Amino acid sequence: MPIFIVDDDAAILSSAQFMLEGEGYTVATFESGSKLIAAFPQAKPCCIVIDYVLPDMTGLDAYERVRSSGGTAPVIIITGHPSAAIREKVRQAGLPLVEKAFVEDLLGAIEAIGPLH
Repeated sequence: MPIFIVDDDAAILSSAQFMLEGEGYTVATFESGSKLIAAFPQAKPCCIVIDYVLPDMTGLDAYERVRSSGGTAPVIIITGHPSAAIREKVRQAGLPLVEKAFVEDLLGAIEAIGPLH
């Protein structure tokens, strides 16, 4: 089962995919929340990493729509701008938040979910 990564920044998608595949994970990438949502309910990722700021919706909006489409995979929100308001919204949703200077932090958050391989 792949890890889904959602970000409108091609460099972030590429670097996260490279890092995670180097650790043995299978990765699928999406440039927008709507492209992620279109993959459900057929998709069965083991984890979803979603940027908070997307061109078509927030990461939390994408998370809610994935859940309403039957998605049950754990979700990690990433952001390059971790304002207090964003931190509070993500905390209230009960999701982990990782800053985009994230290589070790993202890998740690994914591994904290449990065995995904």
